[in-house]
Amino acid sequence: MSLTDDRTLSRRDLLAAAAVGAAALALPRSVWAAGSDPGYATYLSQPSLKPPTMTVSTLTTPAPGYVFVETLTGPGQRGPMIVDNHGQIVWFRRVKTFAINFRTQVYRRKPVLTWWEGQVTKIGTSEGVNLIVDQSYKTITRVAAGNGYKADVHEFLLTPQGTALITVHAETQADTTSVGGRPGANVLDSIVQEIDVATGKVLFEWHSLDHIPFTESYAPLLDPYDYFHVNSIDVDLDGNLVISAKSTSAVYKLDRKTGAVLWRLGGRLSDFQIAQGAGFFYQHDARTHPDGTLTLFDDGTGDASYPSRGLRLRPDEQSRTCALVAAYPHPTPVVATSMGNAQDVPGGGMMVGFGDQPYVTEFGPAGDVRFDAKFDGNAWNYRAFRDVWVGRPATVPVLAVTRSGRDAVVHVSWNGSTETAYWRVEAGSAVAALRPVRTAPRNGFETSIRLSGVPPVVRVSALDRSHRVLATSKVERPYI
Repeated sequence: MSLTDDRTLSRRDLLAAAAVGAAALALPRSVWAAGSDPGYATYLSQPSLKPPTMTVSTLTTPAPGYVFVETLTGPGQRGPMIVDNHGQIVWFRRVKTFAINFRTQVYRRKPVLTWWEGQVTKIGTSEGVNLIVDQSYKTITRVAAGNGYKADVHEFLLTPQGTALITVHAETQADTTSVGGRPGANVLDSIVQEIDVATGKVLFEWHSLDHIPFTESYAPLLDPYDYFHVNSIDVDLDGNLVISAKSTSAVYKLDRKTGAVLWRLGGRLSDFQIAQGAGFFYQHDARTHPDGTLTLFDDGTGDASYPSRGLRLRPDEQSRTCALVAAYPHPTPVVATSMGNAQDVPGGGMMVGFGDQPYVTEFGPAGDVRFDAKFDGNAWNYRAFRDVWVGRPATVPVLAVTRSGRDAVVHVSWNGSTETAYWRVEAGSAVAALRPVRTAPRNGFETSIRLSGVPPVVRVSALDRSHRVLATSKVERPYI
């Protein structure tokens, strides 16, 4: 199926797509086409941009910072987006393919933005590279998979040691007769690599086919057979790795030196006795925390009676028990069949991206909703994060000037600036005669400022909260 295929999906098609996750990128137009609402924004000052829009329905006391998302389906353009608490775009970069897993991280002790960018090649597989971008939105480096493999969408985690943990789904052949298949069947091997960012050298490589039998899987026997489907990697407190496998509904702890499986949480062969309410299915984004808890997004069984939710669990390696700490379903219960994440936020709350459901929700520790937003075009989003970010673009503000009756209206924006609080407009009969005529507060991504009369030339400066000049636009002439 392609993006231009208008065939109606059967229930079997949707379940198969859910089973492989990345297949969301190859669903037909009937799934993602927009309705009467365009679901994206346009700007006079930056007419080439058409970012998807979000509507915020709840806003109380969220954690500090912005929201970091991207869309895989729906109207508008693809690309990483930073959004404020009112759903207004702060930064957007259009990409020709897909940008997935957009977030903040730290590289060489400095804050950076990271994401995977690439294309889906067929159901269940994708090929691309991971980008690291600095605070001016310039690319520092690209991190590819090693040993002849291609990095897929699911994970890109930077470590303090200057390495990156990435995932690969590689097609190969194997005997699947143990689960009703055939010899020489096409299967997907889930691979975990640790890459030295500076050199590209592979420091560690783990293959699911070497450690996990097909009999642990709940996945349907598709071609290729995505029996494991690794979708997250984290570093535990002892330095070993914790990975999530959707197709086995289990979280695994791996010895970082030998690759041996130290334990399984969930699935058919769980090493833990799981308390009532702490179970999960087809999960994503398993993360360990200093207090000994583990968070993940529980996609659920796909049944409406089992809504998707963020989970905070307490696995005890000594007693081999796992208790439920808290569960965070959406206030209007939803069922996600793929993707999703659960981010621990300051204060003990949780930011939950609901995957193929168009919601991004932040909960307080007690489950109270502090932020809830929905993509206007019902878009799918792989993961959603909240974090603090200071963006200082290497570009300058841009503006468009239109005429409204006898007056000019200045439309100004500066893609990615987080420090702009005011806009100061200068106008005059010539460049040498420019003088300040009006200062207005920033109002969303693009601010429109009406001037008295139609001056021959206009220029705008971005000011911070102390009215210091951050950058100045080029001179523009009003459109008449």
